[in-house]
Amino acid sequence: MNVRQIGLVAILAVVGTVAVQAEVVREPQVGDFRLRTVRHILQQAPNYSTSGGQIDDRSPSLFKEWLRIEAQFETKLEWANDVKLVYYALVGRGNESKLFKGEVTHSHVYKGAQHNSAMFMHPNGVQRYGKGKVEAVAVQLFYKDRLFHSLSDPPSNQRWWEQFTSQQEPLLSPMQSPWAMIAHEHYEAVQVPSR
Repeated sequence: MNVRQIGLVAILAVVGTVAVQAEVVREPQVGDFRLRTVRHILQQAPNYSTSGGQIDDRSPSLFKEWLRIEAQFETKLEWANDVKLVYYALVGRGNESKLFKGEVTHSHVYKGAQHNSAMFMHPNGVQRYGKGKVEAVAVQLFYKDRLFHSLSDPPSNQRWWEQFTSQQEPLLSPMQSPWAMIAHEHYEAVQVPSR
């Protein structure tokens, strides 16, 4: 290899390194994160079978239907941590409506469109505060504390959750729900808060 070829290889190596570093540190753009769907359903918890008997024959909850709020989102970044979804649930009707809020932060989110996240409300809470009725739910998607997208179910152009004060009782992450055993298969990894 002559001096000119060595110089060209060195320049290409530097340009390649700078391009890779620029990709790693670039600021996220508006379209890098987007909520694809938000939906809510009332459903019974998964039925797991066990060996060795049961703790008690009585049902732990008189009411059986959990509120499950699911969001599907996409990202164009190769990898992302600190992807926070803030969930809102408006339960009850009219003047008796109450707003509940919860958040979950995901890590190790890979580029793609099939990322699932969820939050839950215990059946007794749904019954106590909403008499079994859910008016609406909404989700906001943040990346590194920057809001990228919001969606509501049913769809709304209003940020209705800003008109209410949220209750102290938060929504529950998948790991705090009966779906914990299967959550790692379906939902994105939950970032554990640092102590």
